Amino acid sequence: MFNTKAFGDSKFRFQSLTLVFYLIGFVVVLAETIFHIYGKSLCLAEGCRIVESFVKGGDLILLIAGLVLFGVLIFLSSYKFPEKIKPLIEYIHSGILIAALSVEGYLLGFQLFIIKELCIFCLTVFGILFISICLRLFKKRLEMVYAFAGFVCLILITYFVNPEINLIPSSRYVLVYSRGCPHCEEVIQFCKTHSISVQTIEAKEISGILRTLKIEHVPVLFCDEGTTKKFIVGQAEIKEYLLSQAPQTTTQEGVCPIFEKEKCQ
Repeated sequence: MFNTKAFGDSKFRFQSLTLVFYLIGFVVVLAETIFHIYGKSLCLAEGCRIVESFVKGGDLILLIAGLVLFGVLIFLSSYKFPEKIKPLIEYIHSGILIAALSVEGYLLGFQLFIIKELCIFCLTVFGILFISICLRLFKKRLEMVYAFAGFVCLILITYFVNPEINLIPSSRYVLVYSRGCPHCEEVIQFCKTHSISVQTIEAKEISGILRTLKIEHVPVLFCDEGTTKKFIVGQAEIKEYLLSQAPQTTTQEGVCPIFEKEKCQ
């Protein structure tokens, strides 16, 4: 015989456990929000700062959204709704979790495939939502399968469609070239002749970035001058710039050094 009392107790335990995870999520986001107000963060990973730099309005927007999300989930899990609207409330509850995990899919994909840095805080929130959704699955809320489907779809989208911003090498000078481009080859040979250290990358490997910057021609030189970043387009302009940055040495023609006769001019 089916034990309805045991099933009811199990359902109550899952609901209580889900509420506990929502409370943990709310506390974590609230703590990060307070730290953020004072210019600090619970997350010391580089990925956290990179993700924040890409958010319009700053990290505070995501934190407020997280507080609202977990606040609503806590309310839906703890408030005693009338029996006649409970089914509707459950679907709303599930819909919010589906949307939340889908957003986490994009954020995780952004970190894995675009910036290639992980935000520990984001992973913590993702873990809380993931466990909460699994608990609802155990409660026979089969619509939670859509949450995982949305999560996987958003991760795949960020994998197949991304600007590949991380592919520009970290170097003072990076020369973007195309095979068969005589102007590119001329610049490369110029750098070899003058012993200028330049890292090269083929244009097709960062085509997304070039389109974003509205760069339609090669060669292109990306320059990292510390606080100043610039790019220079064109063979003559690149050669002129590199010569201007090269160390200047003064030499005299028609003389011979006394102690290094092999350097006679």
